[in-house]
Amino acid sequence: MKTKENNTEKLVKVPQAGLLSLVADKIKDKVLFPEKVERIKLYLKNVEVAK
Repeated sequence: MKTKENNTEKLVKVPQAGLLSLVADKIKDKVLFPEKVERIKLYLKNVEVAK
């Protein structure tokens, strides 16, 4: 009986700082939580600043 051979892609080790930098570049200028942003905009529209 032959077994199936699974050819998986080889993984590359990346330092944590490098990975975080790559992720930060990828999500730069993207809104991750649009519902919260809209809710905060509505809230800030009604805020009165005390001087």
